[in-house]
Amino acid sequence: MTLYRQILVTMLLLFAVLFVTAYTVQFNSTRQYLAEQQYTNVVNTVTSLGLALTPYLETSDSVGAESVINAIFDGGFYRKVQLDLLAADSHIVREHSGQPRQVPAWFMDLQLFDEVSHEAVLTSGWLQLGKLYVEGHPGPAYYELWRGMSKLASWFVVCFIVTWLLLVAALRFLLKPLSLIRQQAKEIELHHFGKSIPVPATRELKDVVVAINNMAGMLEVQFREQADEAERLRQRAFLDETSGLGNRAYFVSQASSWISEGIQGSVALVAVDILEKVYQDEGFSSRDRMVRAIAENLQRICKRYGDYTLARISADEYAILLPETDGERLLALGNEINQSVSELIVNPVGGAELSVIGMVVISRGDTVSGLLTAADNALNKARMRQDGGIVVEQDKVEGAIGRLAWKQLVENAIRTDSFALSVQKVMNFTGETFHRELYVGMESDGVKYSAGQFMPVVEQFKLGVELDMHILRQALQMLAADAALKLAINLTKQSCASSTFWRQAGELLQQYRPVLSRLAFELPESLFVNHPEVVNEYIGQLDVAWGIDHFGRHFDMLGKLSMLRPSYVKIDHAYTSQVMEEHYDDAFLAAVCRAAHNIGALTIATRVESRDQVDRLSRLHIDAYQGFISPIEPLG
Repeated sequence: MTLYRQILVTMLLLFAVLFVTAYTVQFNSTRQYLAEQQYTNVVNTVTSLGLALTPYLETSDSVGAESVINAIFDGGFYRKVQLDLLAADSHIVREHSGQPRQVPAWFMDLQLFDEVSHEAVLTSGWLQLGKLYVEGHPGPAYYELWRGMSKLASWFVVCFIVTWLLLVAALRFLLKPLSLIRQQAKEIELHHFGKSIPVPATRELKDVVVAINNMAGMLEVQFREQADEAERLRQRAFLDETSGLGNRAYFVSQASSWISEGIQGSVALVAVDILEKVYQDEGFSSRDRMVRAIAENLQRICKRYGDYTLARISADEYAILLPETDGERLLALGNEINQSVSELIVNPVGGAELSVIGMVVISRGDTVSGLLTAADNALNKARMRQDGGIVVEQDKVEGAIGRLAWKQLVENAIRTDSFALSVQKVMNFTGETFHRELYVGMESDGVKYSAGQFMPVVEQFKLGVELDMHILRQALQMLAADAALKLAINLTKQSCASSTFWRQAGELLQQYRPVLSRLAFELPESLFVNHPEVVNEYIGQLDVAWGIDHFGRHFDMLGKLSMLRPSYVKIDHAYTSQVMEEHYDDAFLAAVCRAAHNIGALTIATRVESRDQVDRLSRLHIDAYQGFISPIEPLG
């Protein structure tokens, strides 16, 4: 029971005891007063009636005596009035045994009043004329006691209710600082270092609130320092300071992760040869400003693809990894890049090409070094043309499915429910299953396709909402059918940024509330770079756990982690795949894990392939892992 309820119940019990005590005292005193009043009334009645009857008894006028008795009996409330006439040896008796209608029978049955009666002998001198007996009726006493005590009880009940309401209001006001302290303690327990608690006027609580505010502030500063430290470690290893982009090591690690996931795309090398001329004519500062301006333009152009990797890999070369395989669209992209570079040059050198581009489409079995070599060969071909031409290596895409054909395959799979679902376990280091990640594939004409092959088309043709709703509906049905199943579903970037998807998903989830504790959504890290409002505006309203996939691909995400508050983060393969290298520095990975743990999020390593890698990761503050060490299994 809460302190608020304990105090409220205690005070109400004390008031109840006070009310009952006061009521009991008042009840007994009233009853005693009415009993004494009844006795006095009976005695007075006997005395006055005796005086009135004596003249009639002296003359033996029984009719007059009877009329006097009738008058007294009708004018009062007596149970019995009896006159014994001694001379005539007769009796005059009047009785009334009725009960007052306003008093409940059960109250009369309590026998609160004793029988009250009085007897007197009527004389004239030494002569006894008769004997008078009067017995009082308790009805009026019961009526007065019932009426008075009922009214008093009503007032006591009203006062008790009013006191209750006043206590509730007073305690809520007085204990509000304690409630805020409790909420803040829970927030700190969950590693949420939010706003400070208002300092109350109560002296005892004031010191506690100040201490908690200081502690929360210190923890928030500590978290930010750790996040900043992790970012500094990462930037030291992967950031090109001049352009603000990733360096060659960053591009290689991201490309390795990309290729390992089987995602279709292209690698482009952009050589800005004019940078050397700018350096020779205007010096380092002008060249560096040009480097940064080109980087900003490339980021603006590439942002339309959502997932992309952009890096500066040498003094005058930029490398781009993006989910595009169509030759015509790649040529259009290259022309746009060249145009953006030319617009930055105020006085271009006549006859000289400002930038040249070489592109190569990723195919199965490629390696990062092979792709860079092929892109560099395409770049040399572009230079040899001496007209700024863009060379796209087309031999790698021969026989590939066109985008419209991909679109038809996906739409047909949604319409006919021909997706092949599979799962891969996410396990902790004690061997327990954390959850299973759901993978989506499809098959057409005997050929199997992975999600990495058709997802770029899904994003391009805005099929994400339709696809995700279809998969979510199937996943919920499976969760309802298997009480031991826990699933994590990857959402497309289009769905994550779509209010339509979240509205439809919310309506669907309401139909499966019992299984929501076994469901999790995985959102790509790139979503929070372009649409950070998704968490507060959409997913925060659903009662579903969620995590960030491919965490670590983008710079400055560690600083945003405390505002996002995911349930878990899946660290990008680019970092966890290097743990087995001889001179691997785990400082950045450890810093990422500390930052995640500080906000209560679990850390999951991806693409784990061997038991040795599992053993190494278990010593690096990782909570769980998944990969080829746990094979993908069909679902359903």
